[in-house]
Amino acid sequence: MRVPRDNGRTLVMTVGTGDVNRLEDTLLTPLRKSIATDAWKAVVLLPSTVTASFANRLRQELGGADIEIHPLPEGDENDADRAYAHFDQVLAALLQRASPEQIEVDFTRGTKAMSAALVLAATRRAIPGLRYLVGPRDRRGIVEPGFERVHRIPTTTVDGHRRLDLARALLQRGDFAAVPDVLPNLDHPSASLYADELLATMRAVRAAAHFYAAWDRLDYASAANVEAGAPPSRDWEPVWPTDAMRAWVTDLTHEPDRTDHTAMAAWLRGLVVDLQANGERRVRAGQHEDALVRAYRTLELIGQMRLFDQGLDSGNLDPDRAEVKALQDRLKKRNDAPLPVGPGGELQAGRLQVARILKRCGDGLAQRLLDFENVSLLKPTLRNTSVLVHGFVARAPDDPQPLRSLFDDLDALIREDGGPAVADRLQVARSPTFRAV
Repeated sequence: MRVPRDNGRTLVMTVGTGDVNRLEDTLLTPLRKSIATDAWKAVVLLPSTVTASFANRLRQELGGADIEIHPLPEGDENDADRAYAHFDQVLAALLQRASPEQIEVDFTRGTKAMSAALVLAATRRAIPGLRYLVGPRDRRGIVEPGFERVHRIPTTTVDGHRRLDLARALLQRGDFAAVPDVLPNLDHPSASLYADELLATMRAVRAAAHFYAAWDRLDYASAANVEAGAPPSRDWEPVWPTDAMRAWVTDLTHEPDRTDHTAMAAWLRGLVVDLQANGERRVRAGQHEDALVRAYRTLELIGQMRLFDQGLDSGNLDPDRAEVKALQDRLKKRNDAPLPVGPGGELQAGRLQVARILKRCGDGLAQRLLDFENVSLLKPTLRNTSVLVHGFVARAPDDPQPLRSLFDDLDALIREDGGPAVADRLQVARSPTFRAV
């Protein structure tokens, strides 16, 4: 008898001793019956050194070519940890030529340590199908020959819970974009192996991760369009998007007309807070270069929004305003470069010149903005030569402490600008940081 072939399925089986006095009835016949229940491309037998001869006998009887044998090292049949390592290697090699859905694992025979080890290895490798032979047992606990039947056990519930646990851990660490990678592809036919309840939870978690990932990359429009719904269960509540988060992100999508200076100043105050929190997350994640760029932009935005408060747009300055004229005259007197002109003839000002105009306007934070010129991390020679700006190498320090200090100074500046109300804004903007990393 040869192993019937199908379109690629493989059966993996442990091989035990059975009753040595009734080897044919208690081991070989049940093994043949288990194999004969389906058509297989191949059968992989996992005996101990004691039962390797039985596995070889079965291979010879069934045609040999379709059966692989991978015996455990001597003595490992009673060591679940060592047996697991062996079985895991066998399954890893098998998965190089077959998908998990094409493999079924039978752990009926063998020692309890062997059965436990194979179940653990199969679960670790996300093999969705387990099986064992059941039936009435004799006084020794052995299934009576001739009455065996195959009982299948899906592992998808365990696998789904494991994947969701990992997804929750990634959300807690702020690795939002990685969450879909640890969850199954719900559009793949294999997704039907999961229970409906698990599938619903996975869909909801994917949506929540999409919301956070879009928010974290400053794509507020994409985040606002995500419908994450309610948390699937209470244990997801600590990491689930709240109404306050959704409202915050939605507000950030409402960019006003730039000519409405009052509205622009109000909107930028939200954007500044969000960018501050985003930069702090970059520091915690060890992304120092990205954090440095965000710190500079945060400081620049603070100046721009306070200039809007004065009825001036840094990208389109009124050349007739007295404060602008005074700065132009000073630059000319000192033989410094004048304020730049944009492609449409707009008079513009960079971060330093914005602070100088604000000082002429009597702005209360102007001097604080000018003082940041003395922060070494924000020196143009450093910042402008960052690989993320105009340079070719990273300029942020390896030590995160200077960056933390810089963001602390920006936090103080933001609070001074926004007053008591800014504390609530900062709390919402920082809320995706569920646990420090």
